[in-house]
Amino acid sequence: MSGTSLDGCDAALVAITPRAAGLDVRLEAFLTLPMPPELRAQIQAQLDPATSRIDQIAALDTRLGEFFASAAIAVLAEAGGEADLVGSHGQTLWHRPTGDAPATMQVGNGSFIAMRTGITTVSDFRSADVAAGGQGAPLVPFVDQLLFGSSERSVALQNLGGIGNVTSLMPGYSPLAFDTGPANMIIDRFVERFTEGREHYDPEGRYAASGRVDEALLAAWLSHPFFRLHPPKSTGREDFGHAYADARYDEALARGLIPEDAIATATAFTARSIASAYRDFLPALPQDMLLSGGGAHNQTLLAMLRREMPGVEVLPLEQRGFDADAKEAVAFAVLAYQAVFGAPNHLPETTGAKEAVILGKISPGRNFRRVMLAPQGPSGEDAMTETSNPLSERLDTLSASEITALMSSEDLHAQEAVACRSVEIARVAERAAEAIRLGGHVFYVGAGTSGRLGVLDAAEIPPTFSAPPDWFQGVIAGGTAALTQAVEGAEDDAPAGEEAMTSRGVGRHDLVIGIAASGRTPFVHGALRRAKQAGATTALIACNPLDALDYVDHPIPLLVGPEVLTGSTRLKAGTATKLALNQISTATMVLLGKVYGNLMVDVTISNRKLRDRALRIIRQVVDTDEPTASDLLERAGGSVKLAIAMHATGLGPDAARLALEDAHGRLRILLNRR
Repeated sequence: MSGTSLDGCDAALVAITPRAAGLDVRLEAFLTLPMPPELRAQIQAQLDPATSRIDQIAALDTRLGEFFASAAIAVLAEAGGEADLVGSHGQTLWHRPTGDAPATMQVGNGSFIAMRTGITTVSDFRSADVAAGGQGAPLVPFVDQLLFGSSERSVALQNLGGIGNVTSLMPGYSPLAFDTGPANMIIDRFVERFTEGREHYDPEGRYAASGRVDEALLAAWLSHPFFRLHPPKSTGREDFGHAYADARYDEALARGLIPEDAIATATAFTARSIASAYRDFLPALPQDMLLSGGGAHNQTLLAMLRREMPGVEVLPLEQRGFDADAKEAVAFAVLAYQAVFGAPNHLPETTGAKEAVILGKISPGRNFRRVMLAPQGPSGEDAMTETSNPLSERLDTLSASEITALMSSEDLHAQEAVACRSVEIARVAERAAEAIRLGGHVFYVGAGTSGRLGVLDAAEIPPTFSAPPDWFQGVIAGGTAALTQAVEGAEDDAPAGEEAMTSRGVGRHDLVIGIAASGRTPFVHGALRRAKQAGATTALIACNPLDALDYVDHPIPLLVGPEVLTGSTRLKAGTATKLALNQISTATMVLLGKVYGNLMVDVTISNRKLRDRALRIIRQVVDTDEPTASDLLERAGGSVKLAIAMHATGLGPDAARLALEDAHGRLRILLNRR
């Protein structure tokens, strides 16, 4: 994390372990790598749109990537450890998330970090939130809620970086977060002006302590329009950068203030703007204000905050067992972790985004495949499907419309998870078609919701494609009784899974697809082990990262993230599973010639609606009238494909059937021979 102070890069080594109630986040090591003066000068030169240059910004993007990589390497060396991921916020050059072309730019190229460290890197977190209609800030509240949301006391987590931001966590209220305005940005610039660049900040507030606050000047500064905006809102150098600070410093000196008075007034500006924001926009003043960022060390600022808000306990975050300086770096480690698992990593209600999205761009390192596919964390009772979703931790306080909107947003992750595994799903569909061509079968094996989804998909194949019912077979733990009610202990019975494969005579031409949202259901694994022993091909669909297992040929982890209702895998996990099964069975039937174009030419006619559909298909393919189509269908014994073949070849039913067989059942091959 490199902030607006430009003093260095904070690097935190963080151990993250999923738990049923969220994440266990532990700081292993922390350091700040000082910013080289020449690199700071290069950044400052690009902050003004009037003087910035595209070639220099591009070069800076590379140099900062190299610098951030050095910080990552340094903290690993200090800890003597390794890392699976790097999360890099980047250096903000421009942030204007409103207007006709909302934009935010963080430089520090993630690909260079990944190449120099060899570690997969997630960077540029703000852009996706801005693209979703949000402010792109603040992003740390997602982690604040994760770490502090269970507190029984009302808490305001106030960051005092260059810009100040607050996360309000109050029992009975949804999280609220926004930028409060400048924290250290104006103070630091005043110190630079006073010391003629010899010092860049007043870490303990000594200059401010020796000065006097000009109340009239302070009131004028507080009239800035940003302070009247309602959340969600964010700000940065565009509003309170050097140009603004220099104008205020010159204004103070012109009024006869000495530099120490100007710095004291700037410090009061930070304290008063924070207090006003709390009174204007929070549901109530918090019981505790927990401070992080460089300003948490400024004793003069802390004293001013306590005077502005009597009754509020103002404490550095360290007094709650957290390293205040490391907090933001830790936060972006967590955001990176969430991103690679396809889980939400921001709070749309705090940024103003229209929907929940996954923030961050992933730059693969040399460990990319291991990170994305190996089970490096969520497992057992702490599997991803069992962890708490921060977006729904106050589900019981939402209205019906808010609940459905949240669920609709979360359901998008099911589509994304399946799309990410399209290659693996396609391979399984190809193997399914091959199995059936060889006289084998496809078995779906699952328990509970997963088993029901398998039985459902298998049951829909015969009527949709006129396929023999044994081509696709659903096997559910507990037998048919488990389709409508829970069968206690059935999913934990691995020997029953083995017996299910033995009794069905599973062999080398078959494909067995295990379905287990958790990825660890004993009944399913018992079936897969026995199927593999019998020479069958095996696949496993799960919604957690999967171990490499010698009896699973095709692992398909659909990483949908935590459920809105913790552990209820009938939701996103069930949706993703059904989507994957739809793709496997439909692609298989297409490969077997059961479809012409996008038409179900092998549909079984079992009611009037399907007969009408059959006639429409015949008329569409052969361009004939309804009486002719009806006559063809009758002569073909209700087979749409045969009726079309008869019309195309001019042959009777038996001869046309032979012609279809010669075309391997594929209507397009037959029609192309005309």
